[in-house]
Amino acid sequence: MKSFSLRFERTLGAFCISTAVLFAAGAIVRPACAQSPPGNVEAGHRLAEAYCSQCHVVVKNGPAGWTDAPSFSAIADRPTTTAAWLEEIIRKPHMHMLFVPRSRSDAADLAAYILSLKSH
Repeated sequence: MKSFSLRFERTLGAFCISTAVLFAAGAIVRPACAQSPPGNVEAGHRLAEAYCSQCHVVVKNGPAGWTDAPSFSAIADRPTTTAAWLEEIIRKPHMHMLFVPRSRSDAADLAAYILSLKSH
């Protein structure tokens, strides 16, 4: 009976260690997988000039649009602004935005550009 108990304790210990290692590896790998690939800042700037500049100030100290939409710099400087949040907002038409769905790639590019305007 004693040898069974010892084998059980060793097996349980190995199982716990294996589970902890797998959990830790998953916690490290998962965030990287959950993030979308980084966008292209230059492509995002071109998209912003073409589609966003009528309402938003898309360059630092640029001309204001015809609305009171926040500047891209102001959006970038918000503490809650993340690439994922920007991509979600960009992909959904908002306010007076043209009803043109944006691809994931365009959204990632625009998000990368907006975040590049963040004050450091």
